[in-house]
Amino acid sequence: MGMLIKNEFYKLKREWFMVFLLLLSLLPIITGGAGAVFNDSTKSLADLFFFMNNQFSMFFPMVIFILIGSLFYQEYKNKTYINWITYGFSKKKLFLSKVAVSIVIGIGFAAVLFIAFGLLVMVLNGAGRLPGGISLFLNLAIGFGIEAGVVVLITTCLGAIVINLSRNIIVTSVVGVIYGFASCLFIGSESGFIIPGSFAYRVSMFFSDKSTYYEAPVPATIGGCISVVLCLIVMFLVGLIVFSHKKKIEN
Repeated sequence: MGMLIKNEFYKLKREWFMVFLLLLSLLPIITGGAGAVFNDSTKSLADLFFFMNNQFSMFFPMVIFILIGSLFYQEYKNKTYINWITYGFSKKKLFLSKVAVSIVIGIGFAAVLFIAFGLLVMVLNGAGRLPGGISLFLNLAIGFGIEAGVVVLITTCLGAIVINLSRNIIVTSVVGVIYGFASCLFIGSESGFIIPGSFAYRVSMFFSDKSTYYEAPVPATIGGCISVVLCLIVMFLVGLIVFSHKKKIEN
């Protein structure tokens, strides 16, 4: 398994799309910084986090869909699929290696985004100041970490389903965009906790402003956690089944 994961990372050394995905991951920082500078808008930690997190919840799923989609698609595009599945490893391990690499990179991108967010706030406020202090920044980091973890896990599994059904990176990217926007539509809904992305967003914002959480916090939290776990299990198993039972081999 370890060798498969190392091999996946080695393949990515030759892929320039990773630079594009990193820049796409940083889009909330680029737009947030531009907005704060040119519109002379607020530069507070909490307000900038609100803007950045809205952008993150909308665009980052697309990043993950393209990432996991590209990991599988390169086998189809480069005609290496047949060789790849005859390595002598089970299809389960082959599937897990792609998913694991996508999760590691996705979490890494999210971490870079949050660090860039902190640097942006310090630059905008001069002399490296963090308005609200280090404690607030670390508090936001906890909430954002939870949200990023949910988004990366769920969208990686969903993206694996889409790419192995369609074998088309454009279709996979479009579905990623749709999922990101759909998640945002339910953010303000009191029943939106059934959508993992929406629930993760509300959890993240709770660490910034507790008044933004659900009116019935206990049922929403329990329901949201159940929804995340069930969606993750179901999507992972469906993705594995779709990949393992794919009949058509392209020449």
